[in-house]
Amino acid sequence: MASRSKKKCPTPASARWPMTLARLLLAVAVAGTGYLAWISLTGGSAAGCGPESVCSKVLQSRWAYWAGVPISLPALLVYLGLFAAAFYTDETRPAGQQRRAWLGIMPFSILVAGSASWFISLQFVVLKSVCPFCMTVHSCGLSAVAILLWRAPIGLPGSKPGTSEASLAIPPRRAVQFCLLGVIGLFILVGGQVWLEKPRYQVSPLAAAAQVQPQPSTNRALQIHDGKFQLRVHDLPIMGTPEAKHLMVSLFDYTCHHCRDLHGLLLAVQRQFGNQLAIISLPMPLEGNCNHLVKRTPRAHLNACQYARLGLAVWRADGKAFSQFDHWMFETPSPRPVEEAKRYAGQLVGPEKLDQALADDWVNRQIQMDVAIYETNSRKITNGLMPQLIIGSAISVGPIDKIEYLNRLLRENLGLKTAP
Repeated sequence: MASRSKKKCPTPASARWPMTLARLLLAVAVAGTGYLAWISLTGGSAAGCGPESVCSKVLQSRWAYWAGVPISLPALLVYLGLFAAAFYTDETRPAGQQRRAWLGIMPFSILVAGSASWFISLQFVVLKSVCPFCMTVHSCGLSAVAILLWRAPIGLPGSKPGTSEASLAIPPRRAVQFCLLGVIGLFILVGGQVWLEKPRYQVSPLAAAAQVQPQPSTNRALQIHDGKFQLRVHDLPIMGTPEAKHLMVSLFDYTCHHCRDLHGLLLAVQRQFGNQLAIISLPMPLEGNCNHLVKRTPRAHLNACQYARLGLAVWRADGKAFSQFDHWMFETPSPRPVEEAKRYAGQLVGPEKLDQALADDWVNRQIQMDVAIYETNSRKITNGLMPQLIIGSAISVGPIDKIEYLNRLLRENLGLKTAP
């Protein structure tokens, strides 16, 4: 019996090409998940996926993580395991090794098939955005496991006792048991994403705390980055009263979907703390027309500069109308057309006053200052995600989609506590 289990099992020539193809597909999946894992660990962005692009929307979503861990890391381990196991099914291997390899392949294949289907569905149904890198990995993974499960030696009812096929055969009941392990792994994956969500924003310390100078007055200013930037509170768009005890800064873009998620939360915490908190709102367009940091503007951010100019022009023409324009801009899932936004802005402040404000060089100067603040933030913490918040002695970058996360930042950096 022992000598029989070590006997090599020759594979028909017709079976070699499917397995070779499966290995090639798994190699692509390993390379793809390795690239995405490297991006996650280094805080970079995928090639062609600028901040808030369609693929960035997927890679920065809550569904790209499991309990705070980038999903690409466990995915890389699974694909590496499958890739290695696929080589142990080679005909040159002893039958015992091949059989153990197939037993390992089964749960991993079920896990890959289920998770790929899960993530593809999330992209099309929930996120309504598609990441080409993710789809390449999922497509290769699904194709590879389909081949592997098709070639798996389950049962082999026609094999004769004592032959190599019989020594390799896996009883159907045994195969089902191992496949159930993959189903359990899939439930852990999906359950962890649904119930173990962790914050995805990054908090880093400022070189020096943001300082308010002087005391509340018409000349009140907020100094950041060791005084490199002086934000005159009364001259800038703001949520709340300029005389509020605590000030924070919000860098946003009207075309940034994470900024749209955060906007309602900022309004909520400002109302919650009233005169204790004011939020300086600085539009920072992610479009190359007015932002030298953007070398190629993603489709999602076309017209970002025009939206930012309109917002600042409304503030310049009539500060009291800004909050209404701001709310109107953020109340839809995506920005309204530029002409419609300009028409609405004209209705709020008057067409002539709007045109005068748009022609004021202050608007362009302010946008360039906002870009410079963003650039300084991003270089100091090596992360250019949006939106960005400057809160006391800290900078927060990336998506914030729960009010408890925002309250935690205010409590830890400004000492503001919510009522129990």
